[in-house]
Amino acid sequence: MTLAPLRLDDLSWADLVDAVRSRIPAESAGRWTLHAPVDPGMTLLDLQAYLLEQQIYRLDQVPDAVVHAVLRLLGVPGPAPATAAVTVLQVVPEEPGARLRIREGASFGREPGRGSDFRLDKDLDVLPVRVSGLSVRDASGERDRTADLATGRPVPLAGAPGGPAWVRVRLSVSGDGFPDGGTLALLVTLEEPAGPWTGSPAPEGWSARAVPDVPPPARLHWSYGPVGDVRALPAGAVVDGTGGLRRSGLVRLTLPATAGGTERELLLDTPAATFAAPPRLLGLAPNTVPAHHARRVRLEEGPDGPVARRFVDRPRLPGLVVALPEDAAGRLIDVGRFTLWETDDDGDAGDARAHDWTAVPDLAFSGPLDRVFTVDRAFGALRFGDGLTGRIPRVGRTGSATVLWAEYRLGGGPSGNGGADPAVRAALPAALLAFPALAGFAGPRPVAGAQSPPGDWVFTGVPEDTEPPGAPCTARALVPSVGGAEPESPAAARRRAAVALGVVTRAVTAADHEELALSTPGVAVARAHALVGVHPAHPGRRVPGAVTTLVVPRVPRAPGDGAAPDAVPLPVPDPGALSAVRARLEAARLLGAGVFVAPPRYRPVRVRVTLAADTARRHLLDAALRRHLDPLVGGDGTGWPFGGVLRPSALQRTAERALEAAGDRTPVRAVAVALDEGPYESCGDVPLRPGELPGPVEVLVCATPPSGAVPREVRA
Repeated sequence: MTLAPLRLDDLSWADLVDAVRSRIPAESAGRWTLHAPVDPGMTLLDLQAYLLEQQIYRLDQVPDAVVHAVLRLLGVPGPAPATAAVTVLQVVPEEPGARLRIREGASFGREPGRGSDFRLDKDLDVLPVRVSGLSVRDASGERDRTADLATGRPVPLAGAPGGPAWVRVRLSVSGDGFPDGGTLALLVTLEEPAGPWTGSPAPEGWSARAVPDVPPPARLHWSYGPVGDVRALPAGAVVDGTGGLRRSGLVRLTLPATAGGTERELLLDTPAATFAAPPRLLGLAPNTVPAHHARRVRLEEGPDGPVARRFVDRPRLPGLVVALPEDAAGRLIDVGRFTLWETDDDGDAGDARAHDWTAVPDLAFSGPLDRVFTVDRAFGALRFGDGLTGRIPRVGRTGSATVLWAEYRLGGGPSGNGGADPAVRAALPAALLAFPALAGFAGPRPVAGAQSPPGDWVFTGVPEDTEPPGAPCTARALVPSVGGAEPESPAAARRRAAVALGVVTRAVTAADHEELALSTPGVAVARAHALVGVHPAHPGRRVPGAVTTLVVPRVPRAPGDGAAPDAVPLPVPDPGALSAVRARLEAARLLGAGVFVAPPRYRPVRVRVTLAADTARRHLLDAALRRHLDPLVGGDGTGWPFGGVLRPSALQRTAERALEAAGDRTPVRAVAVALDEGPYESCGDVPLRPGELPGPVEVLVCATPPSGAVPREVRA
């Protein structure tokens, strides 16, 4: 049952008086009969109601400092500061085939002059390189997948789970090529599997929420060189932002010198991948770099500087407020460093030295010696303490020497959020535009022999930000810019705290183990099931204090995936995902408890369907029964229950519905179920052991012949 938010200030003075007056006859047993204002007792009640109304009002006005204190007491982070949106830009030189270098901090803007500039997070080598082909090797041999990549069809990059992966990317180098040590920044966009699951998708490699310490599902080997003669790149030459193809991300490759007008190959292979499902590639885009809707400002001033003068010339009075330059009002995100050259309290300049000051959400929890301040985004200012809650700064004069060092960021807020460039979206196929989550993360589709069109973003930096200086270039946003927000209000922080208090953080019950496994950051877990008292080293025995959690990973389950060559009917998590879940449960377990994480337990199941007559739609029965017993979408749609009972009557209803949906009126006479190599059971229930899931599923269809004919059995 949903409860309304608690509000204390919901009674007026008249409400209080009426409530008390209505209770007088009962409380006085009828002895108090005069309830008019002339009665002294009513005067006292009016006075008490007036005082109570004031107290209730004050109780409902909770100061921000109290909200911050309660959040700290509950272990919930305080109000979140402002954040800057992030996107991925692809830089395009205006001169085809030109090679240039964009320095860290250079800016691009979709609307120059409106405060919407995005700054590059790192240096970018813009190489005259484009992706002209893609081929993947599977069990049937090497296949050219260039057309699939260009039309937006997902390209599986590996074969069956546990098998090797081998991907060849054809690169065309134009212009003058590039010298030794050129860095190719390649955006690798992977498809998120579709289907019902708990939890959010893994964040992209350029996102601040990306988890870097999850073991990769495969050790990738990168090679580069002429066609048919590639050489392995050293380990230090590769920075993999995809986490071993676990998520979309940026890959930076330091390549040897390459002449223009040549074709080169980039080979990606792994001898034995452990993907729960083969990763599906949506796009490859070179010359890409993350960019934030923020500008970093570095400030160094002597005693005569405009900011330092506020400390030097002003008496040491409480409540000092210092506005930062560079139009910081309404755009100040955070302060990374603030250092002052200070004298001791006795004013002896000979003992002066630099001290770092720290930004805090509220000064109420600081002492008189704490060097702290608060950040006021609206005014672009820093607010210091009063000598009781926070130290009063005292800057010593040192002639022309520097007395103030500061680093802060300007920008942020929701104004930086937006979609990918219209030109990029227009190049996407209709199938991807039907799914905005995929269309937004799909890069431009390369076409052999075509030059990259100019981007919609204009270079807004200074000429020194490019090498050679002033080289003309544009950019395009390949993914939506997301993450920009204003500072969290105390009211919003209270609402978030209420939600956070309901989040499971300790593994006490079996449901807690399952919830923690499902919410493990950095991995895609679809289902989890905790077995209390089960120890992997002691099968068949109940071990007190032991809990084994079975984990089912998230794999593609969109329509048609069951017939795809890279389909995974029985998903098994990779060792890296198991390690991440185990570490999360270890940190949350009770003292003395033993937690273990294991892949799901599958039990072979055979289903025999007996029809009154043969039908050409036997494949519908096979697909319907397999989907009904699927570990991710079976049962009621959330996956077949762990250890669930197999009931022939329920399977028969599933088979009948599949034929009825196709307009087939062939009667289903009976359905029988068998486990392993055991006999078929057509009447009673067939139970699985605790924690087991059905699979692999084998479906056989038998047609009952006319009288005197031989029965016919067909494997679906």
